[in-house]
Amino acid sequence: MNYELERLEIRLGFIQQRISNIRSSGKIAPPRTWIQKYVVPKKNGKKYYYYRLMEAGDKRSPSGAIQGQLKLYLGSKKNPKYHSYKQAIARRNELQLLQQRYKKLMALYRKALSQAVSVGFEEKLVEILPSADLNFRDLANVLEETQHSIEQLWYCLKAIGKQIGIVVTPEYQSTG
Repeated sequence: MNYELERLEIRLGFIQQRISNIRSSGKIAPPRTWIQKYVVPKKNGKKYYYYRLMEAGDKRSPSGAIQGQLKLYLGSKKNPKYHSYKQAIARRNELQLLQQRYKKLMALYRKALSQAVSVGFEEKLVEILPSADLNFRDLANVLEETQHSIEQLWYCLKAIGKQIGIVVTPEYQSTG
């Protein structure tokens, strides 16, 4: 169970890092915007292609398609504005995808964490009888298992603390 939690934490951390990198790499296009290509025909038969940034409006066409409103002229493909907004839209789309993945992984992480905590830890009762047959190896094994259970418990508590924004630290240092 700990392996799955660790694996999910690594993936969540990777996604958070990627989201941070995207946000710091440049402008991010607003939602519901796209680049539209349009043609300007000339009398001599030549066609010139230009681009504009469109934003979705509240109106729809009779066919049900979203009607866009002109937000900004971007010029030709050679124009830096065109390239800037094309990259901004690509960043926005990647951010949306990463945020969806993060949300799904977080749901899996919470489920795995709740299962790890709800399963609990087996209680080991050691009965020490005053006898000559006292086996120190058995006692050492039980103590080692108990220490392992305590370490699992601290791991789960740290993970829960991380989710609610607090730092959980043990009062003692394990010598394991």
